[in-house]
Amino acid sequence: MQAWSAYVDSSLVYIGLTRQDITFRDDYTIRDEYRFAIVDELLVNPLGTIDFLIDMDTLFWTSSEEKILDELIGLYDFKVSYRQTDFETALRKCYGLINNAFEKTPVELSGVFEELSVFSPELTSSIEQEREDTEQNDSLVNYLKEHAGKVDYEKLFTAQAYLLCAALSYQKWIEGIDRQHQSVVGIEGNVVFYKRYEFGEIVVADTGKNVYSRDFAVIIDLGGDDIYRFGAPTDKVHLIIDRAGNDQYEGDNYAIACGHFGVSILIDEQGNDIYRAKSFSLGCGVFGAGLLIDKMGNDAYYGDTFTQGAGGFGIGVLRDEDGNDLYQGALYAQGFASTYGIGILGDKTGNDRYIVLEKYTDEIRYLDHYLSLSQGFSIGFRPDLSAGIGMILEGRGNDYYIADIFAQGASYWYGIGAIVDDAGNDSYIAYQYAQGSGVHIALGALIDMSGDDNYVAKGVSQGCGHDLALGILYDIKGDDSYVAFDLSQGAGNANGVGLLIDESGDDAYSVKRAHNTQGYGNFRREYGSIGVLIDIKGKDAYYSGKDASLWKKGEYGIGIDWE
Repeated sequence: MQAWSAYVDSSLVYIGLTRQDITFRDDYTIRDEYRFAIVDELLVNPLGTIDFLIDMDTLFWTSSEEKILDELIGLYDFKVSYRQTDFETALRKCYGLINNAFEKTPVELSGVFEELSVFSPELTSSIEQEREDTEQNDSLVNYLKEHAGKVDYEKLFTAQAYLLCAALSYQKWIEGIDRQHQSVVGIEGNVVFYKRYEFGEIVVADTGKNVYSRDFAVIIDLGGDDIYRFGAPTDKVHLIIDRAGNDQYEGDNYAIACGHFGVSILIDEQGNDIYRAKSFSLGCGVFGAGLLIDKMGNDAYYGDTFTQGAGGFGIGVLRDEDGNDLYQGALYAQGFASTYGIGILGDKTGNDRYIVLEKYTDEIRYLDHYLSLSQGFSIGFRPDLSAGIGMILEGRGNDYYIADIFAQGASYWYGIGAIVDDAGNDSYIAYQYAQGSGVHIALGALIDMSGDDNYVAKGVSQGCGHDLALGILYDIKGDDSYVAFDLSQGAGNANGVGLLIDESGDDAYSVKRAHNTQGYGNFRREYGSIGVLIDIKGKDAYYSGKDASLWKKGEYGIGIDWE
């Protein structure tokens, strides 16, 4: 048993509870067909969320790309069956599966996410407009409920597995091609191979500077400082492999490693690269699967909405393996998931910056704050469709996360939103519903394994569960600083469960309002909420508690410093 687990059990004794009391019923609403089984499992056993997320982090940094994809597909309860094969055969199989996957899908599903008001969130203050938006939203959600199930997702994800097989086997194919310098429309530079196949065009370019101004099914660039300028891909199968150089990728909507009614993979092997696109981009799956892998270099990623590891009715992954990187988005970005989606942003090493711009005003709550819905976040369409699984998995480095409302390990309506950061002196800055916050029957978690970290938020944050939801902030090692205003630092509200667990280090906990922070649970709807703050080791300072002491707030609220 891990250290935190035993201390949770011992702490709960003081408020007359056991870990079996930390659970949520499974009959609050009718289960829709797009809810992940792991979400239901963890709502019954919320403390299992920590082990699940640490296992996902370990998988992401110790396993091959094929194994990672297999495990993500497994979360859909599919066991994809495919075999390793040669480059061209893999592409043909991928293309055939894509066609089969969408045989029964109406064309109208294309672009449906753009029309949903939840994905165009510049809200107005007009009650009439709000009612109109709600009616439109309801209509389109009903349309999704009716038609999204016509996609054969098992074939779709098998197609992505074959595309990954092609991406990992291209080098042998390259050795066997007949290289001849050719001129190809849409490319400035030296092309050494071109051929049209049933799945689209393949081009191979040499090591000089090449500029691509139109889309191809497959681009293999052997080196050089290249420029890619694309609109939305016209092919259902889309693969780019760039072997070297400081490259620039520029795209419109549904571009740059976006699987939209298809599958897409971009692998950049080395160089300091810039990725710039609009919405639905940079490792995005919308009724599809998109994978962006950057293996080396100090890189910058710029997007707007549904970007940088984002999935809805599909899988979107951005994996950066090295370098000091910048991620900048505006909404639904940086490890985001909507219904039946998995979105993961993984960065293995480097001092990285995750920034969500102040662009979309949160007029429901504030006129001077902005919706982020990013950085390890998932959201469903309440009350009809469950959320997905959105995560940032960070390796080593001193990292900086900044967002506003709904971010940094948060989830809304039957989903999982999380950040797992392995090492480094990190800073997390947000305003509300952040830093381990579960909202409306969901699971939100922030796990930081080591480093001297800073957490700053206003409220409903830092291990807060609101309305039958779980929020966890778990920091394992380091001298940490926690700053909040209210309803944070181990707070349960409206029958939620909030936990802040700090295993070691000399820590400081600062709040404005002592009565509903640092181990607080209120009483609602005829039963209690649970809020627990646990600090296991170190010389610590509190606003409302005391080092080496225990305090209670409400029937099921407790703060306890064990050393």
